[in-house]
Amino acid sequence: EALALALPSVQGQMENLAVDMGYTPGVLALFYKVAIGSGVAPLVIFMGVGAMTDFGPLLANPRTLLLGAAAQFGIFATVLGA
Repeated sequence: EALALALPSVQGQMENLAVDMGYTPGVLALFYKVAIGSGVAPLVIFMGVGAMTDFGPLLANPRTLLLGAAAQFGIFATVLGA
């Protein structure tokens, strides 16, 4: 909390001190930059949902074919749109 109350010039000096000492962003910053910042995470999520589609209920109740087809089309359209 003390850092939040410091003057902006002091905050800048502390940031420069950390960079000069060799501080690098951690794993979470790297994950954010690669997955979320580039937009890959939504694609992976939608592809995973599509891959987890279970065809057991479809075989047991063929009327759900339309629901499954709509879900697959929605995932495919989202991947193309993203």
